[in-house]
This record gives sequence, C-alpha cells and structure tokens, in this order.
Amino acid sequence: MITALIKRRVWLWQNRLIPSVFLLLLLPIFVFAMIGVPLKNVIRYSLAGVSYDIWVFPGLIFILSSLSLYPLLYREFFDLRIHRKVLVNIALTPHSKNKIVFASLVVAGLEALVVASIGTIFYTGLIPIVLTLPNLIFLLCCLVVYLLLLGNLFISVSLLIDTLTTMSLVMFMVFLLILFGNGFLIEFSFFPLGFESFLKWQPLSLPFQSYQRFNATGMIDWSTMVSLIPVIYFWIILNGYLLKRKLRQ
Repeated sequence: MITALIKRRVWLWQNRLIPSVFLLLLLPIFVFAMIGVPLKNVIRYSLAGVSYDIWVFPGLIFILSSLSLYPLLYREFFDLRIHRKVLVNIALTPHSKNKIVFASLVVAGLEALVVASIGTIFYTGLIPIVLTLPNLIFLLCCLVVYLLLLGNLFISVSLLIDTLTTMSLVMFMVFLLILFGNGFLIEFSFFPLGFESFLKWQPLSLPFQSYQRFNATGMIDWSTMVSLIPVIYFWIILNGYLLKRKLRQ
C-alpha cells in the first residue's frame, strides 16, 4: 500500500515537475524571510540568553514540515472525498481503512521530511548554528513523531468536515496553534500561566519540547516520546473508523 502511494506521488511530481521543484525550493526561503528574519529583529534573545536565530532554527524546521504535510492529506481526505474521486477507489481495495490512513501518513510524512531536509541545509547556510550528528538524528526522530500526530489531526479534521468554508476556518485556527502554540516561534513563558500549562501538555508540542530538552541537556525524555506512541496508534484507528463511516454515506 505504501509503495503504491509513493509511486503515485512520484508520478504526480513528474507531471508537475517544474512548478513542484520551484515551490519546493521557494518554501524554505519564504518561511525564513517572512518568519525568521522579522522576529529576529523583535526578539533578539531567548529567555535562556540564546541568540534568537539559533534558538528558532528547529522551530522553523517543524513549521516547514507542517506546511509541507498539509496539502497531500487535505487532497486525499477532503478534496477527493467530497468530490468522490480517487479516495473512493482506493477504499475499494482489500486494504483496511486503518492501513489506508497509516500509508497516507507515511507517504505524506516522507514528503514533509524531504522538504524539512532541504530547509535544514538551507538554514544551516544562513544561521550560525552547529548541528551535531546526535542532534540531527534526534531532531528527525522528534519530527517524525510530530508529523504522525499532526497528520492524524489533519486527517480527523478533513474527515469530520464536509464544507469548504468550515474547513478553511478550522484549518486557520489549527495553523495558528501550530505557529504560536507549540513553542516554535515564542516561548511558552510569554503566555498566561493557565494557558501556558495547556499549551505545554497538548500532544503536538511534546515532541518539540523533547528536542529542546535534549538540545539543552543531552538527555532524552523517553517517557514523553514513548507515551505518544499509543496516542498515535489509537488516533490512526479512530481515523480509520471515521473513514469507514464517511465512505458509507
């Protein structure tokens, strides 16, 4: 199933090669120019005294991968579903709905990781940061867990909503949460105490906090990372159930 979806994505990329490559190269530049550069002039140092452009580097990678993840899952589970196109044909295959959800997450995640890798190469050329191999490996591990959580959220929203207007409004709020509610751009301490606690404990922010903790202390927060695995697993099952119900309508 995963191999078939990857081949389908490669075929789609080949048919739109020039615009796809252009957007692939433009997106990291756009994110850095519109987010990283202006905020560097507003917030010069983190609360720990780290230069903001160095502190925000992993956050930009997480944001970049989030933006890359959304279009594919939106197309598969919202656009094609409400127009009764490819998703319906895929659902008629002998694969279970859970496998369809998981395979879509893996393929979308791989595409997002490719974009994040390009962004990492680009940003390390602009930001005076030393990225060691252990840091890079753990960053990718945290990014994979984050993408599985976020991808499940995108799929749930896409399956629960049937109108474009509502979908647009909900996704606008989701991206506000992604940008400002995960500690990517501003630290949690800037929020009121009660709201800060909520943001720190919502699942999407936990992988990034684990990476920040590792980056600062060299210690891996195994309890947090392991606790997110059952969340991802049961969320996939829930999305499989939602997909089955939607396709019956």
